[in-house]
Amino acid sequence: MATSAVAARQVQRSNFARVTQRIFGRDWMVGWSFFALTVILLGGLIAYPFGNAIWMSLHTVVGPRWVAFVGLGNYLDLWTDPMFRDSVTQTAQFTLFSVFFKFWLGLAAAVMLHQKIKFRNILTALVLLPWIVPEVVTALAWRGIFDPVFGGLNNALLAIGVIEKGIPWLGVPELALPAVIAVNVWKGIPFFTVTLLAGMKAIDSELYDAAAVDGANAWRRFLHITLPGLRYVIIVCTLLSTIWTFNNFGIIYLLTGGGPGGATRVYTILAYEALAGLRYSFSVTVALAMAPLLGVIIFILGRYMMTNNQRVDEGGGIGATIASVITAPFRLVMAALIWAFFIVNNLVEDAIDAIGRIIGGGKQTARISYGASKRIGRAVLYTCLGGLVAFELFPFYWVIITAFKSNDQIRTFRSIFWPDPLVLDNFIYMLEQRPFDLWLRNTFQVASAATFIAILASSLGAYALVRMRWRGQGFFSTIILITYLVPGVLLIVPLFQILVGVTNLTGVPMVNSLNALMFAYPTFTLPFATWMLMGYYRAIPEELEEAALIDGCSRFRAFFAIILPLIRPALLAVALFAVTGAFNEFLMAFIFITSEQFMTVGVGMAKMVIGDIFPFGPMSAGAIMMAIPVVILYTFAQRVMVEGLTAGSVKG
Repeated sequence: MATSAVAARQVQRSNFARVTQRIFGRDWMVGWSFFALTVILLGGLIAYPFGNAIWMSLHTVVGPRWVAFVGLGNYLDLWTDPMFRDSVTQTAQFTLFSVFFKFWLGLAAAVMLHQKIKFRNILTALVLLPWIVPEVVTALAWRGIFDPVFGGLNNALLAIGVIEKGIPWLGVPELALPAVIAVNVWKGIPFFTVTLLAGMKAIDSELYDAAAVDGANAWRRFLHITLPGLRYVIIVCTLLSTIWTFNNFGIIYLLTGGGPGGATRVYTILAYEALAGLRYSFSVTVALAMAPLLGVIIFILGRYMMTNNQRVDEGGGIGATIASVITAPFRLVMAALIWAFFIVNNLVEDAIDAIGRIIGGGKQTARISYGASKRIGRAVLYTCLGGLVAFELFPFYWVIITAFKSNDQIRTFRSIFWPDPLVLDNFIYMLEQRPFDLWLRNTFQVASAATFIAILASSLGAYALVRMRWRGQGFFSTIILITYLVPGVLLIVPLFQILVGVTNLTGVPMVNSLNALMFAYPTFTLPFATWMLMGYYRAIPEELEEAALIDGCSRFRAFFAIILPLIRPALLAVALFAVTGAFNEFLMAFIFITSEQFMTVGVGMAKMVIGDIFPFGPMSAGAIMMAIPVVILYTFAQRVMVEGLTAGSVKG
């Protein structure tokens, strides 16, 4: 009887397992055990604040007071607000022009660096430098360059006689937005360069050889081989850059604060101004009003970043139908632009061939010797590449020489382009008169905590999403992408209210403490880390785990003993990006921290600016000391960082 009872229970368990697997998926139990920490953090740090923001936008909320329920009234009032309409215009101009120039300059840089040239690795590292330095350093460098009196740009133009007096680049409405766009382009070129360069390396070189044998010149090989081969990478990079640029806050705020006269008041700046004025419902409504546009971009991007890296046309069902309908206008516009481009290109090539035949005295083409044409091509290549590197490095040069100048030398314009004498006064001031070392320790402490959370949760969660079969994994894969791209300004108010209501072990509210930043930073580190690791897991053959499972290993043992050691480079890349993200983050630290003892480096240095008083020397010294740790990290892990970006972000 006992034996039959045991057998009956085993049958029941077996039947229950089959039923639950049929309903929830083959690996649902172990999948959720891996994914539980990730979903708890995403739900508590992003989903709940996001839902709270939506609910808040349906009310009138002033500071902590929920005054009244107004339904969609806030949205209706918003579109009648001229300040909001102007902010939408400024945001659109800032985004479109920035992404346009970043793409073309990044593509040009990638093409040049893809050639067999000397010092290619060094040049690639130099071009990459603007992308890895913290936003505060970027803003401080360019604010010093654009200064109408002490700035490097005006002094350079005055020295060569282009202008007769200094131009207030950030102080005139007509010039402020183009200046801010130029800074964003400067910082964003490396992202396109690195990702497009990685895409070019993946194109089969035999295609170029075959085309060259058939008589195709370099331009035609670029049009018909390189660009089609980069199609996926271009789409993903452009969409990602569009979202990042659209949601930008730190650089614009640090450069202009949204001025002058609202000329650079993009929607994130407007939302922050409402937040500073305790108009909480208006702030979240401004952010949510942009959600439909961001949603379309994210949906299109999501179709290219599906769980199994499938292309849009390989999917099926209602998702593919919706994607086809939404993307149809964009595809028509792109098709029309491509058609027009090739018509113009063919006309230009025919005209050049005709001119060549005329110059060549009736010959088919005007030919230059191979050696001469190669030397000319190399000269043009190095000239263009040198100009790009100079553009990318000049802000760093200006910050470095300013940091080693005395205040008297800066005020009197003595030896503008080189410190004379070279002094360490600014560094001493930052270390002795300002608590810079405390700000730096706070930054590292917060970055370390955020990085640990990102690695722990993302390594488990990404594995569950990629390797296991359970109902909902596709949905959560999409949610990961969406949460990563949610604008930070949308979550600020709900997170602030949560932090005010949550206390630490001593009963003090978490807001205005390092714990607040440790609590908030996973909102952007965790989704990105999970997303990037998903790309790594897909590159590992599943046969390794299957062999371990056959040998009796559990899923957890196979993960920790076999998979985790294989992704150590990926974990290093995640750590690198998480630390950099923590150093770059400005908005949350600026809102949540008011006491100097808890300030991060970025906030502490931003607080040094009082009105129009900008201490160029000390802040340049602080910028150098802030950038050094990040540069050192990337110097030793550049290869891992590039692999992490291409595997996790633009793997196609």
